[in-house]
Formats: sequence, structure tokens, C-alpha cells
Amino acid sequence: MEVQYETVKIRIYDYRTEQTYERPMDELIKEMVAAQMPISFEIEALKAQAILARTYIVRKAKIFGGEGCPQQREVDFCSCENARNWVSKETWKTIWGCDFEKNWEKIDRVVQETKNQIVTISNKAIDPRYHSTCGGATENSERIENNKIIYLRKVLCGYCQESPEWREVKQLTLQEVEEKLDVRLSALSPLKGAAIEGVIEDVERDEQGRIVSLKIGGKTFTGVEVMGLLGLNSTRFGWKTVVFQFETQGKGDGLGLCQYGANQMAINGKKVDEILNYYYTGIQIKEFEKPSINKPLQGKIFVVDAGHGGDNQEDVCGPTGLREKDVNLSIGRKLAALLREAGAEVYETRTEDIYVPLSKRAELANYIRPNFFLSIHQNDFANPNISGSQIYYYRGDKDGEALAVDILKKLSRKLGTADRGAKIADFYILREVRISALQIEVAYITNREEEEKLKDEDFRNKAADAIVKGLIQYYSYQ
Repeated sequence: MEVQYETVKIRIYDYRTEQTYERPMDELIKEMVAAQMPISFEIEALKAQAILARTYIVRKAKIFGGEGCPQQREVDFCSCENARNWVSKETWKTIWGCDFEKNWEKIDRVVQETKNQIVTISNKAIDPRYHSTCGGATENSERIENNKIIYLRKVLCGYCQESPEWREVKQLTLQEVEEKLDVRLSALSPLKGAAIEGVIEDVERDEQGRIVSLKIGGKTFTGVEVMGLLGLNSTRFGWKTVVFQFETQGKGDGLGLCQYGANQMAINGKKVDEILNYYYTGIQIKEFEKPSINKPLQGKIFVVDAGHGGDNQEDVCGPTGLREKDVNLSIGRKLAALLREAGAEVYETRTEDIYVPLSKRAELANYIRPNFFLSIHQNDFANPNISGSQIYYYRGDKDGEALAVDILKKLSRKLGTADRGAKIADFYILREVRISALQIEVAYITNREEEEKLKDEDFRNKAADAIVKGLIQYYSYQ
């Protein structure tokens, strides 16, 4: 059964009130648009912002396979994410007062007229970056994020010249500059004075530090001339900027949509699709896939890796000769089947008893770029009394660590094994796979009792099911 779009709930944590709010998706988009773009803007510009807000939710929310909020794991995002401003409807009633109904009706229109639409590239939601005023041209992503993103390309923009943020002048004292930049500028001295481009240049001093000549505003003067004209006591003089006046053109980092530019394009008669295609290179505007109760992992991609295999002797045997490679393959194939039933797209490194080099497994994962790489193994230890389930992840992989915790809880509960925890490891496969990867040690094959359990088909079915349940848990709030 497909979940109705209107019933999709998104969770937000507001640091201002220290409360978690749950909002129907449509209602949340309205609140986001109201906070992110002036209500006075043209309908087509507001539509563009509504599509970007929806794109952000689909990309970020856990119900759609996003990572959720990195600070508050039980929510989708929080109010501290300044680039994605959000203000509740109740607050807008206070802010807008008697204009609330008129303004809310306008926002409701733009949300309804763009219903279900998001911005995609290669069928994936983009990172919908936007800013107020580009000041003449947007920016390439690598200049801001050190990462080349094909849809965040520089475009010339003369549309935002009427923006109130086109030009700003700001004065800061020397002390303010030093404090904000955490620097200390040189002290004032009659023997020093740094060149200031376009103001004071080509400074020449004699051996005693007297000014011989310098250029001020493009005009050359002798030290004696400056002393006389400015009423200074000596040609031994220096200078130091006391107040800085900064002039800026535009507002924001320049990535993606220029909001004031979008509004002028709308004034000029451009439609929302023309606006978005102008500011984002090579994108498509499509309806997003709605989550399904029967397909809870729809839209997710996984690589299932059954560890070891073939004639390679690197796997271990249990006390009665059970081979780890055979157990891994059995659980791996069951896991792949269950993941597909749950709606996921699944790739397997091996589906039979063959040897696949670790480099080839990593190469497959790095080519496919799945949500997770899941490597199935069985643990071993010299002490045969050691038992339980354990999962390894690579250092710094926060998503992997979070998923490992969820899967371990399900494995322990479903299989009756001890939860031996999620731990950091530097295994080749974890290190070389360039996305989140887990090495799942279902049980200890060197423990006689657990070896017997691993022989049981029902136990292997439960193990695969527990891993899937852990993934569903990771992508939900239950």
C-alpha cells in the first residue's frame, strides 16, 4: 500500500524552543517557503523556492532514504541549519497579523501548483542550494565546497541588480577586524606603513626611515611635499588603517538559485521551469517517488557482499567443519532477496561459490555508489567460548556506525546472540570502499553452539531478516 503524500510526516527540532515538531510535508513546505523567500515575490519565483524546499526534504528526510539531522538523530533536520530556514505557521500568524490569511493563501497556491515536484539529476534529488543575491554571476561549486558538482555551475546573472542587497557598505574598526579574524596587525610606527593598493603605493624611504617619495591615489609626491600639504611634523611618518570600509556586491555564497534574480525573471514572464533550468545546469524537474508501506526500502541501493568464496582458504571452519564461505553465501543470498522484496535495488559481489578478489568487490561498490555496502561474515576466536554478533565500520563513518547499532539490536533480539558492539576496523574492504560499509559478523563459527545454529536454515533466514529490519529501523523512527 502506497503512503499518501499528505500523510508523510517530517520531524524538525527547533533549538529556539528546544522542542521537536512533526509536520505534514505540504504544511512544512509552506512554512519553509515563508521563511526562505519574501512573500512579496512573484508567484513563479515562490514556486521555484517551493520546489527547492521539497527537494531538500526528499533528499534529507529519513523516510526518503536521507541521513536525517546529524545533530539530532531522531529528526529529519533542525533549525540550526541556517541555509534551510524554517519558521512555524503559528509564528507567521503573529508576524503577519491581519495579512496572514492573504499571505498563507498565496503560499498554499505555490505549493499546490508544484505538487510533488522536485529538482533531480540522474533521477536523484539535487542539493538545492540557493542564496539571496548573486551580484552578477553565480559560482562554481568547487570554489565554495572544494567539490565539483555538475549542476552547480557558474551562470551570468544581471537579473538581481534591483536587489536591496546588490551593494552594501560596512565599516569595521581595526580592533573589530583583529578580534573577528583572530589576528594582530602591526603597531603604528613613524618608520612603517604598508602599501595600500590604489591608495598608498611605491613607498621609498631613506636609510633613516624618512619618506623620499610615494604615490597617493596614483599621484607621486616627495616626502617633503606630503609633510607640508598634510601638516605633518616630519618626513618620518607612517600610517595605519583605523577603520576599514568594506563594500560588497550581492549576498550569499553564490551557489545555485539567485532569489532576487529568480524574482526578476518571473517579473519578465519566465516560468518556474525556465528559472530553475537557468540556475541549475542539466537538471530535470520530476515528481518524487512516494514511500510505500510494503516497499520501505524503495529507492535505496545496496551491495551485498558474501565474504570469501571459491578455492581461497582465507575463511574459517567451525569445530565440526562448517565452512564460513558457505554460510556467508547462504545468508547473503537470503539478504539480497529480502532487500529486493522491500523495494531496494541490490547488487551482489557473488551468487555462487567462486573467489572474488577484495579489489574487485571494492571496485564494484565504488562504481555503483550504493547507500551501503554490506559484507557478510562469521567471526572466529582462539577461545571457543566467545560468542555473539559484532559489526565493524571504518573510522569516521558516522552513518555506518549508526546503522551498525540498529542492525546489532535486531540480530541480538532475533537470533538470541550477545550484542558485542559496533567497532572501528581498518579492514581492506572497509578502507577501500568509498561509501558507508559494514562488515557484519553474524555469529562466532568457532563457538560450537553458534556453529550448530549457523547450520540451521531457519537461523540463517532470521539473520537476513534481522539485517533488513535493522535497515528499515535506520530509515525510520520506530
